Amino acid sequence: MNSELIKDEDIFKQSEARSDAFIQNESSLKDIKLRPFTAGSLLICKKTGNRLITGGQSEDPEFDILSFLYIHAGPVGEVRINSFNKEKFWSGVLAWADKLKISDLEEAGKLIERIITESGLAIASPKDDGKSGASDSPN
Repeated sequence: MNSELIKDEDIFKQSEARSDAFIQNESSLKDIKLRPFTAGSLLICKKTGNRLITGGQSEDPEFDILSFLYIHAGPVGEVRINSFNKEKFWSGVLAWADKLKISDLEEAGKLIERIITESGLAIASPKDDGKSGASDSPN
């Protein structure tokens, strides 16, 4: 019998640690508190075509960063409703983005990378994935 096999209890502990990182960690940028990265916010990121999550060529990497932050720090009801309408979502992100300085974007990118990495998801590359460049976003 192989003594190096992982026990069910160890697998459960590892899985629980990943779940805790995905759901329970709160973060902040400057004085802005971000809600935890959850399955719900993941769905909104995908729905709105955020390339940090979906991958592929980003037309506007700064918008991807700011929209990720808006999804996690903007008013929950507003974010959810706006995610179903591209113009409303853009308008919400732009209004919310006035809380940050341009110099905050680099720190924000690093924070988002840490959040996504801790969630167990792979970080999507902002480089072209070889597709036609058409948006995968339903908006």
